[in-house]
Amino acid sequence: MARLTVAAIIPTKNRASLLAGIVERLLAQTATIDELVIVDQSDTDEGRVAVRRALEAVPASRRPALDHVWDRAINGAAAARNVAFDRARSDVLLCVDDDMEPAPDAIERLLAHLIAVPHLAAVTPVITNYEAPTLAHRLVSTIFFCGPFRDDRQPVYWRGAGQRERLVEVGMLGAGMIAIRRSALADIRFDARYRGASLGEDLDLSWALRARGGTLAIATDAHVIHRKAPRPASRHEEAMLASWGFVYAKHQPKTLANRLAFGWFVVGVATTAAIAALRSRSFTPLRSVRAGLFNIRNDYSRCSFLTPPTAPTPDAGTFSRSRRDDVAAERTGARRTPENRWS
Repeated sequence: MARLTVAAIIPTKNRASLLAGIVERLLAQTATIDELVIVDQSDTDEGRVAVRRALEAVPASRRPALDHVWDRAINGAAAARNVAFDRARSDVLLCVDDDMEPAPDAIERLLAHLIAVPHLAAVTPVITNYEAPTLAHRLVSTIFFCGPFRDDRQPVYWRGAGQRERLVEVGMLGAGMIAIRRSALADIRFDARYRGASLGEDLDLSWALRARGGTLAIATDAHVIHRKAPRPASRHEEAMLASWGFVYAKHQPKTLANRLAFGWFVVGVATTAAIAALRSRSFTPLRSVRAGLFNIRNDYSRCSFLTPPTAPTPDAGTFSRSRRDDVAAERTGARRTPENRWS
């Protein structure tokens, strides 16, 4: 079979050193990449300088075609990946975040699986530094997260790199590093409502690919380390309910079984929040549940990672924020000042 061409897609914002690091690791891969599409939402062009320095350090024969989009108006990784999907031309679109550290042969192994399994729509490496949850967390997941809410990635991550099965079929994949077959992706995009540091866009993409008949899998012989940046401490219940509720409403048929599974999922989140409230002697976990339920009932109007609902569009169901501003400007006869865009 002919070699599959690869476009590496990197969304980034204000992390020039991490961007340079992932570019250097991609250039050192045993499999050569053909395109490097960087969608940079940074305040400065420091990342552009770092990338060009990394490219100049390797032989010309290993340098991919560079497409560096610098656009501060793009809001979040999901929107950035959508921009890159429309620009890349390779057979395989490899989304990789700037805080990932793939093993030198990770891309080669992912491509080998895509070649060997023609119906494989997308594949990810296994995260080797994944911290397994506590026994109590696993028990809650087993009891309350059923049907489409069962995250079958987790046991694969818990077992790590030393697994006998080289390719494990799953129902959903993470978007931190994912190789997607272009023919399977077609016109599928992340939902336009995702913004900022969003949660759940990986589920949105996974379920859209599966709805088209695509198979998803984790390659346990391809390894990556995820150096997660620290996030401010906050309760997780609101984000959990909003992220899963949004993709459930969009993708899953409202059969009796699915409705019961969703209700049972909400009960599980509320139960663990109640236990946390008793232990901490604080209503904060329960307030977090209430905020999540409010978003579910009110079309996620107060969700930090979903754009408030507006008039529907044919593809994603809503206008993006920038598009909404354009429409408002057209109605008033005004023009929105364009951001500084380099491409």
